[in-house]
Amino acid sequence: MVIEHSSAFAMRCPTCGRLEVNQLNIFQLSGNKTHRIKCQCGRQKVSFKRKGRKFISIKFYCIICDREHVTVIPRDEFFTKNHLNVLVCPNTELNLGYYGSYLLLREELNRQQEELNSIANEMGFDDFNDPEIMLEVLDHLHDIAAEGSLFCECGSHDINIDLFSDKIQLLCNNCNSSLVVPASTREDVDLLKNKDEVIIKMSKKPGSSKDPKINI
Repeated sequence: MVIEHSSAFAMRCPTCGRLEVNQLNIFQLSGNKTHRIKCQCGRQKVSFKRKGRKFISIKFYCIICDREHVTVIPRDEFFTKNHLNVLVCPNTELNLGYYGSYLLLREELNRQQEELNSIANEMGFDDFNDPEIMLEVLDHLHDIAAEGSLFCECGSHDINIDLFSDKIQLLCNNCNSSLVVPASTREDVDLLKNKDEVIIKMSKKPGSSKDPKINI
């Protein structure tokens, strides 16, 4: 196995949502020193520390669980140039970041950005406040719907959507009740990810299509 003396790391800030690529070298993780990475906004995202001679301990804040996790990985895995590894939440196995080869990391982030741009163009996302946030909200709503957990109080799962620049309106095709899902900030994404189900409350007036201004 070929070992590099540096590694790249990328993880979204749990406070502002900014995605930054940081590089670490072998000297920053020497001895018993703890190397901390902060976002430009000042929030600490992650810390690294050697654990013995062959392992590295990674302590990071998880926006899914709203708490810190610690994972221990082989040192050779962290500094390899042959792979790009995924940092996941140990409870949900959701992707929170990447570490490994800088070149592979840049390629993956560029691929994701191109994919987002392509989807945004196809769906006419040019007018959205933040197309990436809108896509993340839509993606999570899709996951909730796939689990059968997106429905109306009337019992219907037949839900339509209307897209706006900063929100998504869910419309029940059975009783015309509606629900507004904010989709313009990182906080909107985090709030939705903490939801196991999304329920449209029935309008007070039967058959009314007026938006009741309910936010999740």
